[in-house]
Amino acid sequence: MVKSTSILLNEHRLIEQVLNCLERMVERCVSQGRLESAPARDAIVFFRGFTERCHNVKVLTVLLPTMRAIGVVPERCLGCSMLQRREAARLHVNAMEVAIEPASSGDSAALKTFTEHAEAYIELLLEFIAKQEDCLFPMIAQALPEATKARLDVSLAPACGDGQEQCAPDTYIDLANRLADHFDVPRTVIANTPASG
Repeated sequence: MVKSTSILLNEHRLIEQVLNCLERMVERCVSQGRLESAPARDAIVFFRGFTERCHNVKVLTVLLPTMRAIGVVPERCLGCSMLQRREAARLHVNAMEVAIEPASSGDSAALKTFTEHAEAYIELLLEFIAKQEDCLFPMIAQALPEATKARLDVSLAPACGDGQEQCAPDTYIDLANRLADHFDVPRTVIANTPASG
């Protein structure tokens, strides 16, 4: 496995951990008729900070342009553009965030909004992770020259941000683990943190 895709795989496992927490959150929400606001807000912080500003920015600004530069078309694997999926994900996260306060008070319409957008977000991200791992990453391993892979490793290893905020992976790992402990979800074992490659 290319080292750079191993970095991204580690990040996928961490994202999946928090998606599993979100799934448990929805189950509790439905059974208890209210949403726990603090864990819901923590999940939003993770999805906005780590998934959006760290992981997705690496894929958009480093990985995909590298592939296109050598004539590889990532959309062949992904089915649509990363920007389209990113926008759809943002809409779900925004809708969940708006629903937190009323849903935590038991408002039925807000509970429905939160659960529907949470379920759609989980499905969107899991499908996208699968497309990357089943098609895109093997394509990278096959198509990229060794020198390009080495440059990619260097570019993807550090923490990165979206130009407004730097991503601090350890902070998000701690947040993901607190959520996992709260919802009794197994913690992901990460051999190398996203910051260290």
